[in-house]
Amino acid sequence: METSDHLKKRGVFRKALRVGKLNFYIMNIMTTKFNELSLKVIKNVLLVLLIGTAFIFNASAQGFDALSNPKIYVKLTHPPGLGLKINKVVFNPATGNCSDQIIDAMISDFVSNNVEVIDRNNLQAILAEHNFNFSGYVDKNSAASIGKIIGPSAMITVKVLRCQTEIKDNLYVDEKKYNYETKQNYIVRAYIARTTVYLKASIQTTDLTTGRIFTARVLEYSPVKENKAYNGKPESPSEFDVQEMAFRYLTSDVHRMFFSWSESTDLYFMDDKDGGLKEAFKALKAGDVAQAFELSKKNLEFCKTSTDIKEKVLAHAYYNVGMMYFIQNDYNKAIEFFQESQKIRPGNIVTESISECNRAKALAEEMQKIDDKASIEIEKSNNQTQQAEQSQIANTLTNADIISLTEKKLPTNLIIQKIKTSTCNFNTSTDELVKLTNAGVSEDVILLMMEKK
Repeated sequence: METSDHLKKRGVFRKALRVGKLNFYIMNIMTTKFNELSLKVIKNVLLVLLIGTAFIFNASAQGFDALSNPKIYVKLTHPPGLGLKINKVVFNPATGNCSDQIIDAMISDFVSNNVEVIDRNNLQAILAEHNFNFSGYVDKNSAASIGKIIGPSAMITVKVLRCQTEIKDNLYVDEKKYNYETKQNYIVRAYIARTTVYLKASIQTTDLTTGRIFTARVLEYSPVKENKAYNGKPESPSEFDVQEMAFRYLTSDVHRMFFSWSESTDLYFMDDKDGGLKEAFKALKAGDVAQAFELSKKNLEFCKTSTDIKEKVLAHAYYNVGMMYFIQNDYNKAIEFFQESQKIRPGNIVTESISECNRAKALAEEMQKIDDKASIEIEKSNNQTQQAEQSQIANTLTNADIISLTEKKLPTNLIIQKIKTSTCNFNTSTDELVKLTNAGVSEDVILLMMEKK
C-alpha cells in the first residue's frame, strides 16, 4: 500500500508534469509565433530592399539619362503682368529727377511694340472734339469715358522718387598673387573707382477701357560699374552709362507689365542610337521641328512593335513625342505622352517635364483669357465708335436740312440757333448758294452757313 508520503510525492509529480507540459506547449507556441514573426520581418526587409533597389536602379538610370542625353530649350510665354492688351498709351506729366529720360525710354519701348503713344496735348485736343473737359485728374468714371473716345488704352503716371549717383574713387583692395618663378605668394594693391546709381520710381496705371485704377508699383534699382587699376587710380565709370543701365532695367520691368514675354526652360531630349531617336534629335537641332516631329512619331511606332527594343528606348520614344508636342504648344497631348513614358520608366526627368508643361499650359490659358477679353473690348469700342459716327451723321445739318426747315416756315432766329448748336456740313459753292436763295433761305442764315461750313 502507498503511504501518504507516496501519495503526496505522486501528486507533486503529476502537478509538475502538468506544468511541464504547459510550459512545453507555451514554448512551442512561442517558437512558432517567433518563426512566423521572423518570416514576416524577413519578408518586409526583403520588400524594402527590393523597392530600394528598384528606386536606386531607376535613380541611377535617370542619372545616366541626364548625363548621356542632350538638353534643349523650350519657350514659355508669360502674359502681361497687368493682364491688359492695349494699342494706345497716354502719359501723365512725370515728376522727379530723371523723369524725362525715363519717359523717353518707356515711349521708345511702346513705339517699338506698335503701341501708339498719345501725348498730353493731343489727348486734350481729341477730348475737346468730343466736348470732354480733361483736367488731369482721373477717376474710374472719367477714365472709362476717355477710353470710350480713344479706344483700348492705358494712362501711365510716373513719379521718380529717387535718382541719385554715388561716385567713390578712393577704394582699394589688396590681392594675393602667386609668382611661378619664385614660387612665392605676394600682395598687390588694386585701386577701384566705383559708380552707383540709385533709382526708385512709382508706376501707376489706369485702364481706360474699364476705368480700373491699378495699385502703383514701386520699382527700385542700384546698378554698379567699377574700373580697376594696379598703377595709380583709375577713371570713374561714366555716370550716364550707369544711369542707362538703371533705365534699361526699369523699362524691362515696365515692358513685362504691358506685354507678353518669354523665358526658356531647359529640358532633355533623348537621342538613343536605337529606335532612330538620334536622327530625330539631329533634325530638331537643325531647327526642322516638323521633320523632328514626324521622325519622333515614326520612332515610337517602331519601338512599340519591335521585339528587340528595350523598355528604356520605348520610354524614351514616348517621351520624345511628348516633348515635340510641348514644343508646338499642344500641352494636353504632351502630358499624355509624358505620362506613358513615366509608366514604363519613372524618374525625375519626366516628372520635371510634366511640371514645366503644366506651367506652360497655365500661362497659355491666362494669355487666352487676356486675348478674349481684349477682343470683346475692341469689338465693343468699334461698335461705340460706329454708333457715334452714325449718330453724328444723323445729327449733322446739311443744305437740304436748312431748305427743309425754311419750307416748314421755321423762324429765322430758331434756324440760326440750331446751326450754332449743331454739327454742320454745308456746301457753300456758288451754285448751292443760288439754290439756297431760290428756296427762300434768309440772308442771315446763308451767311452763318458760310461761317460754319
